[in-house]
Amino acid sequence: MRPFKLKIITPEKTFFEGETQQLIAKTPAGNVGILAGHTPYAANLVASPLKVMQEDGSFRVAAISAGMIKVRSSECVVVASAVEWADEIDVERAKRSKEDAERRIKEQKSQKEFERAEQKLKRALNRLTVSGGKY
Repeated sequence: MRPFKLKIITPEKTFFEGETQQLIAKTPAGNVGILAGHTPYAANLVASPLKVMQEDGSFRVAAISAGMIKVRSSECVVVASAVEWADEIDVERAKRSKEDAERRIKEQKSQKEFERAEQKLKRALNRLTVSGGKY
């Protein structure tokens, strides 16, 4: 497989900039695998694991919040509101976030607050899944 340029950015920083041979991301329609020469493509991303192939062929996994992906033949850009490598996730913080979201969902003060809590819960569960943390 040939490498291609990958850039992963958040509002705060450039999270990753380099080359990879394969990227696996999740859209609302399901997982998509990106290789060099991929047809031009753009899609929304959901809170899920983002897998970046390393030089040795193994994958480094990150937890990504909602975002989008744009692919051109020789490069791919992922924009997300938040992203962190699995080995850098604060599992205790993710557990607290999960518990807080579950409490807010039960309270159901308004539809808008319920939807925010639901999104927070999805992000927390994704972070726990990616980190290997038990929940």
